[in-house]
Amino acid sequence: MVRRLIPHQRWTLIQFNMLKSFTFFISFALVASSIVARNTPEGFAVTNTNYHGSGCPPNSTLVSFTPDSSAFIVVYEAFGVNIAPGLPSPNSKTCTVTLDLAVPTGYNVRLAPVNTETFRQDDGATGGFDVNSVVTGTGTQLELTTTAVLTAKDSTSTGMLVVDSVDVNFVFERAS
Repeated sequence: MVRRLIPHQRWTLIQFNMLKSFTFFISFALVASSIVARNTPEGFAVTNTNYHGSGCPPNSTLVSFTPDSSAFIVVYEAFGVNIAPGLPSPNSKTCTVTLDLAVPTGYNVRLAPVNTETFRQDDGATGGFDVNSVVTGTGTQLELTTTAVLTAKDSTSTGMLVVDSVDVNFVFERAS
């Protein structure tokens, strides 16, 4: 399916793509600077990373970690939903990033509240995005799922919602 943009959305998309590159570097710098305050236990590692979903087709998403693996950023290149006459409503996309973890004995890991970078322009559309995480198995796998949805209010509604990045910090707790 070819994504067709109405004229005012074309210029907005060009502006957004320029902003997106700048935002990536700023977001990564913020994540990298957060390592000073983290206490990553010795032996913690992310051993495998993968992603899937309609919001992150193959080769469209970057997952990058700080040197001590205490934080990471997910940068999406193709995670956007559009509403316009002739397009389905609601329009939604989802991306799940799965991390396999090596967690040292005596520790539990969870995620701190995440920071996101998004862009939204709409005329008669409603919606938003949500980020959820779950630690599965015996605490050795983490899934981070981001969902974006837009719904048209009527047949003339237009809009776009683009999820650019998610910045995440791990929180390490002693097991009780």
